[in-house]
Amino acid sequence: MRTFTLLLLLSCWCGAVEAAEKAISVGIGQEFKIVLEANASTGNQWLMARPLDDRMLKLLGTEYKRGRPGTVGASGNEVLSFKALGEGKTQIHLKYAKLFEKDTAAVLTTNFVVVISKTALSQK
Repeated sequence: MRTFTLLLLLSCWCGAVEAAEKAISVGIGQEFKIVLEANASTGNQWLMARPLDDRMLKLLGTEYKRGRPGTVGASGNEVLSFKALGEGKTQIHLKYAKLFEKDTAAVLTTNFVVVISKTALSQK
């Protein structure tokens, strides 16, 4: 089983911004990661803005990786890991917001279009 990582760095330090949709192509059973710039010191994190289609994708987990060690308030990356379950096309809608502030607007949003094919795609 192959995994690959899609690295996307978004500027998280401005007003609410929506980025253009990004395309991801994977095969059934393939795991992939989306890496997004984040700063845990702000209290914000990347969250699902809409539920995943659980017939097609499974969220395996999230992990925050700090930037430079010893630098207070420095940004890092949030890594979201997924597994493709079924053939077809679906979307991942994410928002950069505070989990504990449900009624507050997201600082950023981003969307991914995921195309899942029957056969695993080779990583280049």
